[in-house]
Amino acid sequence: MKEYDNDVWQKVSFEISKAKGITGDTSLLSVQQPLAELGLDSLKLVEIVYQLESFYQLDVDEERLSELEKVGDLIALFSTELSIPMEALGTARDCENVDCQEN
Repeated sequence: MKEYDNDVWQKVSFEISKAKGITGDTSLLSVQQPLAELGLDSLKLVEIVYQLESFYQLDVDEERLSELEKVGDLIALFSTELSIPMEALGTARDCENVDCQEN
């Protein structure tokens, strides 16, 4: 996985963990995990997206938020907004844990 892909992954994981009140290791956060299973209601999700928009200085179309079902969807959204090619995320989106690295 390229460094900038990992940067998006780590930042999204950090913001989700922060919203849930988790500190420390976020490596067990799966990209396949549904956001609803993480206890993220729509308000928490909007807060997370706002933090990511502020960090990356982006303005994400709010209509796209309804499409977000899994952690990987949120990572893919910001990777797309940052113009990171989706094929570069292939390995990350298939990995089970945040610390997954391309060999």
